[in-house]
Amino acid sequence: MFGQNIGIDLGTEKITAFVEGRGIVLSEANAIAYDNYNNETYAIGNAAGEMAEKTPDALTVKKPITGGVISDFSVMSEILAHYITKLCGKKIFRPNVIISAPSSITKLERKTVIEAACAAGAGKVSVIDEPVISALGAGLSIDHPHGTMVIDLGAGTTDIAIITMGTVAYAASLKIAGDTMDEAIQQYIKREKNINIGTVTAKKLKHTVGCAYKRSEEIEIEATGKNYVTGMPEIFNISSTEIYEALKDQINIIFEAVVDVMEQAPPELYSDICHEGILLTGGVAKLPGLDKEFSSRLGIKIKRAADPEHCAAKGAGYILRNMKAMEDHGYSFRMKESINGI
Repeated sequence: MFGQNIGIDLGTEKITAFVEGRGIVLSEANAIAYDNYNNETYAIGNAAGEMAEKTPDALTVKKPITGGVISDFSVMSEILAHYITKLCGKKIFRPNVIISAPSSITKLERKTVIEAACAAGAGKVSVIDEPVISALGAGLSIDHPHGTMVIDLGAGTTDIAIITMGTVAYAASLKIAGDTMDEAIQQYIKREKNINIGTVTAKKLKHTVGCAYKRSEEIEIEATGKNYVTGMPEIFNISSTEIYEALKDQINIIFEAVVDVMEQAPPELYSDICHEGILLTGGVAKLPGLDKEFSSRLGIKIKRAADPEHCAAKGAGYILRNMKAMEDHGYSFRMKESINGI
């Protein structure tokens, strides 16, 4: 294929890009800031992401993906165009682009992703199921008649899938993920302490003292919010046990969905999973104790990928090197002119 080959993990929170021959070259916030007075682009990526919840009236920060789905086509196209141009420069041939997507993506949503990438400057696009691409990025072999189970925990969605022969056999996609965990922390602190905190603070609390179990030695940190009653700034202490209480319902919903998917599997695939274990990928996989919690409740070995945040981007790199093999499993590149029948 002519043109440069690029793999993109189009996440709710971040865009990560893999360029053939160079590796992972980009990991930026999936956000854009606009100047409201002249409607011009003010910043894209991390610079825009850092402005979230801190902008004056003159600026607006937009995030084009909500719950794993493109909610603003034009904004997504602009962000993709910015990065594709940044990665490829002014080359004669348009790049071939691989994009990861939730396993439950509909035909219309898949078409939207391809249209956005083509509008951004891609020549040919292939959309790969997130659990498949993440499994490959974690170093698993999935092209044989053997069951592999992956739980990909991102910011917008949690994708649970059983993969065999290079394709998804059974799957579920939940809107319960990193973003809803942040919201749960915000709601808990408002309810229990009468304090409002922003998404950035909630995310920081999740990363620093968040856990999927009650720690034997409790951790406590100091945070700042706005008193819900007085409207004044307030410094408060929050413990790891309190964050666990805020997150446990979210974790239980994910666990129940994992059980539901496993119950769909026939005995032979179920046996493979029990023998090989389950792989955790995605940024939320780093939540302390999540692997141990699931393992103790399922009675199955749970493995967390070495670099869970970048599994999808690394998997794109694998696919770029082995596209012919992936085409045998039904994944192929499509041009803008060929997507009407998707």
